[in-house]
Amino acid sequence: MTIKQILIFTLILAMLPASLAFAHKVIIFAWVEDGMIYTESQFSSKRKAKNSTITIVNENGMVIHKGQTDQEGKYSFAIPEKIDSDLIVKLDAGTGHQAQWKIAKNELVTVHSANDVQAAMKEKEMLEESPSILKIITGIGIIFLLAFTMKFLKRKTFQK
Repeated sequence: MTIKQILIFTLILAMLPASLAFAHKVIIFAWVEDGMIYTESQFSSKRKAKNSTITIVNENGMVIHKGQTDQEGKYSFAIPEKIDSDLIVKLDAGTGHQAQWKIAKNELVTVHSANDVQAAMKEKEMLEESPSILKIITGIGIIFLLAFTMKFLKRKTFQK
């Protein structure tokens, strides 16, 4: 193998895990309303996380509640009694697709107004938006880096 082939192979291997990591990111969103905890789960491709396991644990890692999402990626349950810590809502959508959402202890005992729910929904929508400008610029930068590397390698090959 030539140095050029080794370099190209190494670059491809280095970028492969990053592309796989963002391919099927899963997102969970949870909120408290009227004594209930509601969750919505989906993949970054907007596909719903159907029949996925939802586990609620306290700050010490003790399981408080367990359930499964429906065909729309939704799950809801009554707030368990005597909660004295923050809760962590964990989603397991299979094959390594996991996400979590933290619900603060003070959210579990207060009544939220319609404005609070609307603000939370806006936050959820922001999380679901297209890739950030930083990710786009980074991707373009990687493409240019590969192009310059190829051009450099071709120059070295012709000069020999």
